[in-house]
Amino acid sequence: MMPEYRVLVMLVVLGVLGGCAGRPAPDQSRGEGRVEPVTREDVVQINNQALSLKEQSRFREAATLLRSVIESAPDTPELHYNLAVISELYLLDLEAALVHYRQYRELSSSEDKRVAGWIADLERRLQ
Repeated sequence: MMPEYRVLVMLVVLGVLGGCAGRPAPDQSRGEGRVEPVTREDVVQINNQALSLKEQSRFREAATLLRSVIESAPDTPELHYNLAVISELYLLDLEAALVHYRQYRELSSSEDKRVAGWIADLERRLQ
């Protein structure tokens, strides 16, 4: 995909999120207020943008972006993995990291021994 398209996708997402400012909270029970990526490719592009933000040391922005995409694509293991890593290593939010590592493990098709070790370590640290 062309870099211009990535910028356009991000501007659309940010525009939708920015347009919500000042509005009452949506009724989550009816599914209102969710930003739906158009395609799997959009999810991948937004995930890559979050990783780019992480590389720029913009960890909170990266985590916020990943959380917003997880709302509309909760069954994407890579999103949970990346949010877990950012939460643990950069934001020091161990509880959030544990939640997302577990979600990654549940959604992954294969056993990842590294992640299993990280989960065990976080469980010990959070006791």
